[in-house]
Amino acid sequence: MADEFTYKDAGVDVEAGNAAVDLLRQRLKSTRHPFVLGGLGGFGGVMRLPRLKDPVLVAGTDGVGTKVLIAKAMDRFDTVGIDLVAMSVNDVSACGAVPLFFLDYLVTGKVEPEKVAALVGGVDEGCLRAQCVLLGGETAEHPGHFQADDDFDMAGFAVGLAERDELWGPQLVRAGDVLVGLDSSGVHSNGFSLVRRLLEAHAIDVHTPFTEAGGALAPGQPAATTVGDVLLTPTAIYSPVLHDLGHAGGVHAAAHVTGGGFPDNVGRAVPEGLAAELDLASWSPPPVFAWLHGLGVAKDEMLRTFNCGLGMVVAVDPERVAQSLAVIAKGGHAARVVGEVVARGDGDAVRYRGDLAL
Repeated sequence: MADEFTYKDAGVDVEAGNAAVDLLRQRLKSTRHPFVLGGLGGFGGVMRLPRLKDPVLVAGTDGVGTKVLIAKAMDRFDTVGIDLVAMSVNDVSACGAVPLFFLDYLVTGKVEPEKVAALVGGVDEGCLRAQCVLLGGETAEHPGHFQADDDFDMAGFAVGLAERDELWGPQLVRAGDVLVGLDSSGVHSNGFSLVRRLLEAHAIDVHTPFTEAGGALAPGQPAATTVGDVLLTPTAIYSPVLHDLGHAGGVHAAAHVTGGGFPDNVGRAVPEGLAAELDLASWSPPPVFAWLHGLGVAKDEMLRTFNCGLGMVVAVDPERVAQSLAVIAKGGHAARVVGEVVARGDGDAVRYRGDLAL
């Protein structure tokens, strides 16, 4: 009789996958919402919609990039799921929509139930912070896909809802609008290919205390904070505070500062003929950015690669600036005026004055 082959022999352990799902059922909290119909385990997530006059859906998708390699090197998997949610919900919220739900996709060379539970548990935490629902997801085991069985990658998408006439965008932006910047929590989830190249070039191990690697700690960080700890700081989630800003009124557009830094992202928030003029001296970047600059990244490259301390830039009616800053502060985020919208002329869509304090 010919040899009998099984899925497990081929590297796919269905029982391990089921064990991971059982762990998730015990741990996930954001799946419990009055709009959700049914629970985990179905072929699709089902959710009721709130009633709106002229509703539109706004969707965004993204991954975590090579930040997952920092998580692997640190053997710490509870934070990158927060990043995964943040990258999509912040984009959706920057359009003026409210994120309703999120779906994740996790692929790994070999399913380890506790590791999967930690990764998806981070997604759940991100959804709680974004005040949206983790409506479903997929965990796939792909033996032979990666160089090592413990390698993995993550992607996901968010869907939000808005009234059509309440959407933000460059079409609403006017000369004289004030630019308000919301602080980032650190590097967020972009530029990690460059970060990892710097670590390699300077032979810096992620387990090295950050101060020994030449960095300065932010206020409140323990002395034992490592390079990996600093780099794994989760991306700030702005969805709830942007929702509050929308209710307060006066917001014309918002830019989520991700890959491409200020030119690529803030530039998308202004229309033809206008430019965003940022005052680089108006904010103080977290110490991690001075550290990256010191490792060999020029200031102009910093501005077009990293958020440099501002995770979201909002164009606000000049008469609503004080109110907007108060709403942001009440929402638990630090913010300040960082520039204004001006006539573009022959210049770029994003221009600078002052000097970044790195």
